[in-house]
This record gives sequence, C-alpha cells and structure tokens, in this order.
Amino acid sequence: MPAQEKPLYYLTIHEAQKLIRARELSPLELTRAVLRRIEAVNGQLHAYLKLMAESALAEARAAEAEILQGRYRGSLHGIPVAVKDQLDVQGAPALIRGDKVKVSQDATAVEKLRKAGAVILGKLAMSSLPIDIPPPRNPWNTGRITGGSSTGAGAAVAAGLCLGALGEDTAGSIRNPASLCGIVGLKATYGRVSRSGLAPLSWSLDHCGPMTWVVEDAAHMLQAVAGYDPKDPTSIDAPVPDYAAALKPDIKGMVVGVPRDYIEECRVRTDPEVLTLVDRAIRELETLGARVEEVKLPTMKLATVANAMIYYNEHFAAHRNEAKTNIKNAATSARARVYLGLLTSAADYIQAQRIRARVKNEFAEVFRKVNLLALPCQLKPAPTFEETGPLDTFYKHLAAEYQGPFNLAGLPAISIPCGFSRDKLPVALQLAGKPFDEQTVLRAAYTYQQHAKWYEQRPPI
Repeated sequence: MPAQEKPLYYLTIHEAQKLIRARELSPLELTRAVLRRIEAVNGQLHAYLKLMAESALAEARAAEAEILQGRYRGSLHGIPVAVKDQLDVQGAPALIRGDKVKVSQDATAVEKLRKAGAVILGKLAMSSLPIDIPPPRNPWNTGRITGGSSTGAGAAVAAGLCLGALGEDTAGSIRNPASLCGIVGLKATYGRVSRSGLAPLSWSLDHCGPMTWVVEDAAHMLQAVAGYDPKDPTSIDAPVPDYAAALKPDIKGMVVGVPRDYIEECRVRTDPEVLTLVDRAIRELETLGARVEEVKLPTMKLATVANAMIYYNEHFAAHRNEAKTNIKNAATSARARVYLGLLTSAADYIQAQRIRARVKNEFAEVFRKVNLLALPCQLKPAPTFEETGPLDTFYKHLAAEYQGPFNLAGLPAISIPCGFSRDKLPVALQLAGKPFDEQTVLRAAYTYQQHAKWYEQRPPI
C-alpha cells in the first residue's frame, strides 16, 4: 500500500521521513496520530509502562520548527519512537531498577536518538521487572504472548504504537519478540551500541538494538545509535558505516551457511511449521543468487547452557545488593533470577567461559568460508498465556537455543519475518554475520524482505 494511503501510525520510518523531508507530513501530525493509536489499543496490549505524551508533543513541535527552518537532522527527525524500560529516559522512572522517581539523564543510546531528532513517546514494558505488571499481548492474537524480554516493544511496533523501538538483547530479547510479533529485530555486534544508562542483566551478554517494521527502519535506527562511547567500557571504537547504503536487493555470490546439524539437534523442540517456513526462506535466498552451504558448529549445542550460566552469575553480581529484597518481594521471574545466580558457582561460570571461547573460535572458522548464517529464530509461533508460566517465558519460549549463541559470541543477528503458521501467527528467519559486519546482515535481510513482502500484512487489531 502506498504511504499516502496508510493510516499515519502504520507508516514506516523510511516512508515517514521522506514525507517529512518533503514537508508533506508534519512531525506534530504524525505524533498526534500515533498517540491516538496508543489511546485506542494500548489498553488491550499493555505495551507502555510510561507514556510521555506532553513531552512527545513538545519534541514534535520543536522538530517541525527546525525542519521548516531548513535544519533537517536526518532520517529520524520528527519520528515518534519508544524505549524499553531497561534504558534510562530523562523524566521517566526506571521500573527495572526499582525506581519510583524520574531519572535525570538519558542512556547514551536514547541521547543519540534525541540528537537525531527522534520524538520519544515513552517507556515500554518488559519482562524481568521486580514488580508484576499486566503482560503485553500479541497484536496478531491477544491471547498469545509477545515473547521476552522486550515484550512491550514487540507489541508496540507491530500494532503501530510507535514507528520504531529501542530494545535490549541478552539471550534473544530483541529477536524473540520480533519473531513472535512479525517485525524486524536487530542485535548489532557486542560493543557497537553503547550500554551506558542500561540497567544490566548480564554485562558481557547485553546488547542494545532497534526493533522496527522493515529492514530499512532498522538501518536508520542503528545509524543513529551506533558508535563509540567512552562512558561504556565495553564500547568498541570502530568506524560506523553508512547502513542505508548497504540496502541493495542483491545477494548474488553471497555464501550463506546453514548449521544443519544444530537445527537437527533442536528439531524435537521446534515446531514443524517453523522448520518448513525457514527452509523455504533459505531456498528463496538461493534463488535470489546466494550460494547455500551446510556448515558444522559442534560446540553450538552447548552455547545456550553456557549463555545461561554466564547470565545468571553476572545478573546476580550486578544485583547482589538488592538480592534479599527481591527474594522477599519481587515478581516470580525476578526472584527466579536471584535463585539461579545463587545456585550456580564460579566453577560453572569459568566452564561456561571456556565453552564461549570454543564457540567463538568455531564461528570465526566458519566465517572464513561463508558470509552469513541462516537458521530459525524461534522454537514455535507465539504460545498462549495458558501455555506459559512466569518461568517459561524466558527460556522455553524465548527460543534461546537459536538466539543465545549469537549473544555468547557477540555477533550481529537479525530476525526477519518469513511467513505465517496455520493459526496466522508470524514465523521468522534469523540471519547472523561476522563481527561488525551489520551491512551484510542488513543487505541479505533487505533482499529477502523485498522479495517475500511479508511486511505488507499487518495484525488485525
């Protein structure tokens, strides 16, 4: 559907920025449309923890004035976006930290969004909070979960409650909600996006990244937030390329590796519909000009367990001071993380780091032969709330088996819709690349997207 025929809240960032730059669309008009959409359906979806409508309208007015004066900042100028609660937003409480007062400073990634001219709508719900909140609901079927832990971001982007969201991924927390909600979720290379101002879950596994409707929008958001930050000791001082320039629908000659042995290892836990749709997508990559080869990653079967051991230990270390309080008073999932940290030892952590080194070496060897890896991004389509409990959401349905290895190795990985189940629920293909080679990941995802056009279907809500 042409941009002019869509409801404004269903414009992509890519479409909206063209209209705004041409002065055919006002940032204020766009922001008001999205706020009306939030008012209409957020009560069903529970995507937002804190809506900052007044400040968002003020930011939209300021963006409009700048653009009318010829001071256009770029592709996010005047675009309404939202942020996972885990990232600090000036003027809003950080519930994950247990804060009831407004924080005084933006996380670096949020600060960069503001510098790019984005309009910050508010903070989005997430699992892992120390308090119980109504769980966000999947806009494709509100009886289904969105996946965690960027729960609100998955629902909000899919349903038009923001044009893009900034999420966080420790074991798949961007890609899992993206896969279950039919959107694009990109975890960039570890160190590519600053985590200063991000409440830590696991310091060596946490990644910030964009969640959007289409690949172009992920490229625009990554462009805004990527880059070195001296406030983050894990930030890498590496050049940031022009991600939009990588979006050429051409993968001729690209070599795509498929870890078939690992997929077979996970087959018993993976819904057959997911395997069928992902296999079809991989064959389509081949028809589009890629060369598909099977690759072997023997230690990958240990990666999810290693990821979990590192996560539980580092999470406990980061939240040691509030552990006693959380055990007594926190929500079930938050209490579970404390117990898991207590039950795992330094020996477990060291062994997990040894596995990590082996996994990284195996990936490095495979990436000497291929440009990308292609595999599923979920174990099954979004399950119902009745099928999940507070302890299931994180690992059983997060599909960490397919996603966690790329956190462990710090590699860029993207979730891209590749079809729908019989129940009309989204299924996704996952593409992963070499360190700091987000361009190749984006290019392949864009090529597949432009061929398959799954983005043309929107949820029924």
